Amino acid sequence: MTHLVSRKTLGFHATPLHRAAEPHAFHYLAQRTSFWVAILSLLAFVTGNMIGQHGWQVFWKSVMGRDDDSLIVYTGTVTPIALVPDYVRWYRYGGNPQEHSFREVPQDFLIPLPPYTSALNDATARVIYSVSYMGSYTTGKENSGSHPAVDIRVPIGTPVRSIASGIVSEVKDATGFGKTIVIRHPNIPDPSRPTQTTVLFSNYAHLSTLFVEPGDYVSKGEQIALSGMTGDATGPHLHFQIDRSDAPWHPYWPFTSEELRAAGYSTTDAINRGFHSDRGTSFTVNPLLYVQASYAPALMIVDAGASSVRSSASSSIASQTWLSRVQSRVAQRRARLTVASTTTVAVHEAAGSSSSSSAQEPKPTLPIATGEVVQRREVVVSRDEALPPAAGTPVSSVEITHDGSYSDRGWERVRLTLLDDNGNVVTSPMLTRDIVLRASFGSADFQPDTLSVLDFSNGRAEVSVLPHGRRTLVIEAIPFGTQSQPMRYTK
Repeated sequence: MTHLVSRKTLGFHATPLHRAAEPHAFHYLAQRTSFWVAILSLLAFVTGNMIGQHGWQVFWKSVMGRDDDSLIVYTGTVTPIALVPDYVRWYRYGGNPQEHSFREVPQDFLIPLPPYTSALNDATARVIYSVSYMGSYTTGKENSGSHPAVDIRVPIGTPVRSIASGIVSEVKDATGFGKTIVIRHPNIPDPSRPTQTTVLFSNYAHLSTLFVEPGDYVSKGEQIALSGMTGDATGPHLHFQIDRSDAPWHPYWPFTSEELRAAGYSTTDAINRGFHSDRGTSFTVNPLLYVQASYAPALMIVDAGASSVRSSASSSIASQTWLSRVQSRVAQRRARLTVASTTTVAVHEAAGSSSSSSAQEPKPTLPIATGEVVQRREVVVSRDEALPPAAGTPVSSVEITHDGSYSDRGWERVRLTLLDDNGNVVTSPMLTRDIVLRASFGSADFQPDTLSVLDFSNGRAEVSVLPHGRRTLVIEAIPFGTQSQPMRYTK
């Protein structure tokens, strides 16, 4: 049987080799220089990001799962486009937005975007604003349809900027709209009650090149994209729209595909008939009138938890700090998104163009390659509106030519030629009205179905035609009443 005997009973004791207690791990690390270097590097990294542009917003979103809207400071609004061509001068010089990009417009021909008015009394404005707010594709006039935006006619590659400070909500290729950017603007004056704030969404569609990503913070006037004609567009333009916060989606559209099918309308017919225009006025804002108003900053909440309120005076001070942070992050983003912004423009070879340049007004570089007409079904840029007078020869008739037949292969090419009283081609035409194409016999879609003087190069223009069924097709040009030779179906 085993008995346990204590060491004390036996008269001997043990002494530990190390009398001091084992130090804590932190004590050991504190003796190492590399530990302190790592700690200081981490602090420097966090501090640098927190004081950088929107560093706190990014931290707030990563921790709390949302953006800190209270730190978006409203500093006014600007138009989505800064400069546009003086179309009358550019056209006389041989320019054409259907064929030439923004970079091919001589600098002397660029003018500030003209003011938008509901009546569009200015001739230049009528050309640039092809479809007004809640307008139709037929006349383009305001409240003549249910188009919830303003279409701004600009060449491909025109710089597009954010109308106000905000957060990029969506960057997508939307059905019908093409490449689209949606920006959320918190703490912005409510158009119905400018002394109070609300949330609005600005939408920019039919773009060609995108410079921002979802979650990016943008400042007022910052370039976000280049214009284009992606999506359902018959010509290069910017679809600019402002939605209210209660709109069910962005960009908001006043009807759905199911409602169109139920009503038996095409998209163009529905817009021209003002289909559900009441929804458009309820969920959207007249975009150009709003940005031109550039309301003064309203009282806004800075810290929702403390319910502290900042006046417009202190808001101005805060905005300077905010803007200083913007500049550094904008430079970083542009370096990250530096890409070739060269835009490929679908063109037809310009006949008889001169390669000589003038010292007074340099000729725009004309494209030399022949491109393909983009095949799209809906008419977006069209209006039966008087164009500004231009120096040139009056047009007496329009000649419509084609190859005489069509098959099941799809779209056909048709050429329009402007003629004077003697049957000569008018290379510098003067048109007082748009030319509208329709089928006087048979049925067809036209891309585009409406042409202005800007669509012709040296008196000629080409359109795409999609005959319906297998009936013989005869095309008529209004208002000249000219009809084409029959286009017959062949297998």
